[in-house]
Amino acid sequence: MINVLIDIHLAEGYVTTFPIHYDSSRMLYPLLEKEVFAKHQVEDSVFKSSLEFYMRDAKHMDKIYARIIDSLSIKEKVGDQ
Repeated sequence: MINVLIDIHLAEGYVTTFPIHYDSSRMLYPLLEKEVFAKHQVEDSVFKSSLEFYMRDAKHMDKIYARIIDSLSIKEKVGDQ
């Protein structure tokens, strides 16, 4: 779940910083999201139901996002070197 969310956020960031029109980004993001699900061998429906499950427990979701933030921070530091 954490790795999928990391890649989802990276895809979102990529789309928002890519120099294309809003309409084009709305077409690009679903393609990237589909690639993320394929990479992690998870169906979008399974991911969405898992996300809904975890979102019912705010403390657990906070722990998940703490790990996501840590991982993204490390990726950013490594990328800056």
